[in-house]
Amino acid sequence: MEQHYLLDTHALLFWVESTGISAEFIHFLDEQQSLGRLCVSTISFWEMALLVKKGRIAVADVHAWKNDLLNNTALQLLEPSATEMIDSVSLPDHHKDPFDRLLIAQANRRNMTLVTRDTEIAMYDVSLFWM
Repeated sequence: MEQHYLLDTHALLFWVESTGISAEFIHFLDEQQSLGRLCVSTISFWEMALLVKKGRIAVADVHAWKNDLLNNTALQLLEPSATEMIDSVSLPDHHKDPFDRLLIAQANRRNMTLVTRDTEIAMYDVSLFWM
């Protein structure tokens, strides 16, 4: 069975903007995307919109950014299920961020590898690919 990768929100931004990660890592993610193995959760766009509102990231129009990305890549968009939402609440309290907790639950339920730099996520029983 081929491995699929779920991008943490920061990993998505770094990959799309080609910043903060190595050229080799960008190439790896590009390759996974072209094979249909790279995924993003719908919650990452919610998190992005909140980060833009708080002034933590600069994206002029999150809708346009999302639409451009999804229309020009083979990135798979995943919606969290009710089961994954419940699972995220049942995780140990190592990490308080509800977005990251839901990504962990999604990766686990779907047997995916979570792509992240978040060291707190490493405290969970989840397959990780470190950026």
